[in-house]
Amino acid sequence: MIDVYMDRFEHPYLLTLLPIAAILLGLSAILESADMGTWSGFLVLYATSAVIICLIGYAAFFLLKASTRGLRWWRFRRYRTD
Repeated sequence: MIDVYMDRFEHPYLLTLLPIAAILLGLSAILESADMGTWSGFLVLYATSAVIICLIGYAAFFLLKASTRGLRWWRFRRYRTD
């Protein structure tokens, strides 16, 4: 099962940040309704940073994959012309 998960998502640990962010946002809403604005703000800050880290991580994986593909194409084309 983990093999299918790894094939679908490049790095599953990055993907686990999204449910954690959702839980933090839910807790933030609960704390905001209980008039604990400072704690709620910190939880929103942590949730936002988790989503940003996830986006940066997947952007980095995408760029690495695209650059590797481009490098392979360039090497293959260079080898064929020689």
